Amino acid sequence: MSAPRHALRVIKKSARIALRRSPVLKVGAAVRDGVRSGVATGRDTLVDSVLMPAAHGSAARVRYAAVLDGHTLNLHAELPAGAPEDAPARLVLAQGATELRADARTHRDDAGRPCVSATVLLGDTIGGLPLGTGRWTLALELDAAPAPVRLRLLGDGAPGFSGPTRALAVCPHTGRRHHMGITASGQLRLTVAPAVSRAEVLRIERSFTGAGLLFAVHGPAADATRGARPVVEVVEQQRRRVLRRTAEPLPGDDSAWRVSVPLADMTGTSGRQVWTFRLPVRNRRGRPLDLGRRDHDLRTPRKVLTPAAFTVRAADGTFVQVKPQYTRRGALQLVCTPRTSVTP
Repeated sequence: MSAPRHALRVIKKSARIALRRSPVLKVGAAVRDGVRSGVATGRDTLVDSVLMPAAHGSAARVRYAAVLDGHTLNLHAELPAGAPEDAPARLVLAQGATELRADARTHRDDAGRPCVSATVLLGDTIGGLPLGTGRWTLALELDAAPAPVRLRLLGDGAPGFSGPTRALAVCPHTGRRHHMGITASGQLRLTVAPAVSRAEVLRIERSFTGAGLLFAVHGPAADATRGARPVVEVVEQQRRRVLRRTAEPLPGDDSAWRVSVPLADMTGTSGRQVWTFRLPVRNRRGRPLDLGRRDHDLRTPRKVLTPAAFTVRAADGTFVQVKPQYTRRGALQLVCTPRTSVTP
């Protein structure tokens, strides 16, 4: 690489680091958090002061609603006065003329108020409700004479996450994404989005004589890899060198693969080199699919998920220190540095 191009690359990288550390971004994040909090407060006021009184006892107030692990819907709602308290209850998910039902439980909370709670598994491939993609409105159905009572569910009941974790929106089995929200009239709504292409690193194999990556392909890209072994491109970030390796299938899992890391070809005279891994399959933005971090429920994964560095003796006899790390977008990087010995 010529000196001007190298200098330009260093300047761009320094500018990106300075921008990330700029206090302006922190101010922007604080403003966004404030706006989000204000909107949530205004929404709760609208539901409690306008929508619930206007419902005249035909709606239940949602106190909690979330899809926490990507495929399990958790709901807690307070029943209105006069609703049957001990009757069997069901959670109803409706999309047009299609209605799906799941059992719910009536009980009283710690304050003695009549409530309904439900825990529902989503997705027929994992034994849950056969939800299709799109928007589903949620309601409650209580058995009563002479006919069941239908109650709307008003309010979003969004949980507040202040710890190190957050809700996992993507199902780890199907790749579908679930989002809880409300309609313009305040009724609880679940939006199911189709799976997007992604390649997740399952594990980094390491030994004294080599290293490998175990990864899985999900979404539309999984169909492109069926019937043929995917080719993994190993890309060096500075000089944009590209090495290609064919992955081997993992027994018992059609979506999982293993690729050996060509460490002997990943070191040179320049010392430290940074490599990423990608599949030529295009994602929805038209870019190659990066091998990256699995979906998680952590707020700050770069501070928590920090794989340890290790030393490997490459096929040409060179000792290489390999430090795995993830970019801000979750793509895996291997930082390779030649070493003269295995002792620190």
